Amino acid sequence: MQLEIMLFLQEIRTPIMIKAAELISMFGEIAIPLLVIAYFLWCSSRKKAFAASASLLSALLVTQSLKPIFRLPRPFQAYPDLIQGDRLSTATGYSFPSGHSTTSGALYSSLIVIIWKKAATFIAILLIILVPLSRLVLGVHWPLDVAVGTAVGLLSGFIITPLMLRLYDRRRPFLIFSFIYGIATTLLGGTLAILIGLSSIDPVAFEDLMSNATITGSLMLGFYLERKTVLSLPEKNGRIRKAVVFILGLLSTALVALFIAIIPAPPAFTSFALYFMLGLWCTFIFPLIAVKTGLMAKDPTLS
Repeated sequence: MQLEIMLFLQEIRTPIMIKAAELISMFGEIAIPLLVIAYFLWCSSRKKAFAASASLLSALLVTQSLKPIFRLPRPFQAYPDLIQGDRLSTATGYSFPSGHSTTSGALYSSLIVIIWKKAATFIAILLIILVPLSRLVLGVHWPLDVAVGTAVGLLSGFIITPLMLRLYDRRRPFLIFSFIYGIATTLLGGTLAILIGLSSIDPVAFEDLMSNATITGSLMLGFYLERKTVLSLPEKNGRIRKAVVFILGLLSTALVALFIAIIPAPPAFTSFALYFMLGLWCTFIFPLIAVKTGLMAKDPTLS
């Protein structure tokens, strides 16, 4: 049945449909979630940023943990003579479940919970449907891949997001949770990076899990450190200052990524260092600098 669906989509594909699928697929890739979370972090609400991050990354940890267990090939790999794959640079790791579908399901359902406005909800629902479909059109996932990925994402978005919003309001439980979660996932990411670097485990199966575990760990530790020492209040800034902070944040993040990328090191180490520093920079180091320089407001109770 799955093969029949894929063959049908291959038959009706047109160049315009493929280009549209490639564009829509981008909404399930790392750039869009990073921009959304960065906006909440630096311009809107750290509470919402934390809830969205925890929902998205927890869902991805589940799906990326399933990939090395099942190790199913992608459609264009299983049937290279029948199925053409496109946008293959995003088709990393094994096929089941779909990481793009998990990302769209978790992120956009989380935004529905957080924003709860009709227009935003409509757009979010549209993306939750279209991103998985785009992966089928591109020939990089099976229907079961996107169905399970979307289900994991939706469960995380609608269950974990409200829990994290409530947790953030309880300072001590929040600090305990973010610290333990951060340390555990950082250790997981570091261990996998070492094993991949030593060629002790299959990089195709574990690279995505390593990167997701690492950025989860650094984000959680960043939230812990920021809440413990800085406690910035991005929502207190005016529109112009928010725009300045957002642009400077993106530029500085890109510079950090560029600096780490040019350091000569084994690929697994570079990947671990990149994801760890990106998470820590966005959640803790940049807000600390912004508060110290007066770009971002700070909770007066810590003064």
